[in-house]
Amino acid sequence: MKRACRSATTLLVVCALPWGCGAGDGRGGDTPESVPTRVAVLAPAGAEMLDALGLLDRVVGVGEFGPWPAAIDELPVVGGYDSANVERILSLRAELLLTASSEAGWTSHQRLESLGVDVLALDTSTYDGVFASLIEVGRAFDRLGEARELEHALRAELDEIARRAEGLPRPRVLFVVGRDPMYVAGPGSHVDEMIELVGATNVIHDALGPYQQVSLETILERLPEVIVDASDNRRQAERGRRNGHWDQWDFLPAVQRRRVYAVDPGRLVIPGIRLPEMTLLMGRLVHPEIFGEAGEDEMGPLVTAATQQEDFDAAQP
Repeated sequence: MKRACRSATTLLVVCALPWGCGAGDGRGGDTPESVPTRVAVLAPAGAEMLDALGLLDRVVGVGEFGPWPAAIDELPVVGGYDSANVERILSLRAELLLTASSEAGWTSHQRLESLGVDVLALDTSTYDGVFASLIEVGRAFDRLGEARELEHALRAELDEIARRAEGLPRPRVLFVVGRDPMYVAGPGSHVDEMIELVGATNVIHDALGPYQQVSLETILERLPEVIVDASDNRRQAERGRRNGHWDQWDFLPAVQRRRVYAVDPGRLVIPGIRLPEMTLLMGRLVHPEIFGEAGEDEMGPLVTAATQQEDFDAAQP
């Protein structure tokens, strides 16, 4: 089943909204009274966590976040994070909805809970939010030990990336999530944390929120040395190291040095347990002399067998 992908800007609306569900502190050995066996998943991060914990066989419906993990690519679509299809979820006899916490989805979440479907809303907008959410999922499915082990392994990978970036020059980085209008990643976002961890400075470090609309003049005045443009979510969009849209402002250091990267939003925009992989890619874009040059295949969309077949079919005369 082919599912729609949202634009990078839309994907990030959930990250900018107030979070409605705390993630807990991950301490204690409590286990749920009953472990869900039929789950609808609207949060990409939630799906990846279930996959890592060996629980994908319990997923009966997915959101419009495709196309990963591959094992659930063809399951029925039950809406977006802000528009759960209550009737479809009920028809699949789901016991739990695993979604992203946001005010936008509050009404459907309340309705599902009134009809006997539990809702677990995850805050994965920051590094700490991802790890706290992982512990929440582990607790909900009685896999707390496995979740803690995975958390420790992921943190160790991130610590190693940070160690390699110690003492490096800190280039000014602009991370674009939308161009019409212009939206960029600011403080409080996982993107800002990645930029900091790999030894760089976010040129929009003084924004008022994690993702903010800014003027083109503001961007040009700050002379970014590296531009990561994740604004285009089309599968056939060009990816890689190319000035592209930004070539018209040839006074920008990023343009002069050809340090403009077109990256599929799925690679860096949607936080989850791929954080070490995402942060390493950010390191390749910011400090290739330390982390190695990123290949175009690392900047393209995450694909499954189903989406590869779609691409093949679309290319046929």
